[in-house]
Amino acid sequence: MKNWFYFIVGIVAVFSAITHTIEGLTTALPALREANLEYMTQSIFTFNYHIVAADHFGIGIALIIMAFNKNTAITKSAAFVVIAINFARVVVSVIIIFTTMHASGSAGTFWIPAIANSVCILLLFMGMRVKEIPPAR
Repeated sequence: MKNWFYFIVGIVAVFSAITHTIEGLTTALPALREANLEYMTQSIFTFNYHIVAADHFGIGIALIIMAFNKNTAITKSAAFVVIAINFARVVVSVIIIFTTMHASGSAGTFWIPAIANSVCILLLFMGMRVKEIPPAR
């Protein structure tokens, strides 16, 4: 293994995809079906929920593969893309936190993904700093 940081973030992303899917199937999507919303609104929400799970899973698998890759230039470029995606997730989480705090006075559990994505960004930056180990003579 060339980069433990990428591997750890990859495992966290795959685990996040699994827990996101389980939570959606058991809580969020059934509540959405019972809500008094238009069919199109429910369809869009369901589609977006599945896209997020697929996104987490795809990024996780990519990072796990990157952890074993010998070409650090390619993995650093890909890591920048993953950092940008995670930064966008943090921004969206913060917007949701402040919106819900303004509307209801409570941020609920929206702090969890914001903190988790921030930690993942930090680990990815640390992984980008890992130097290539020269082969033993």
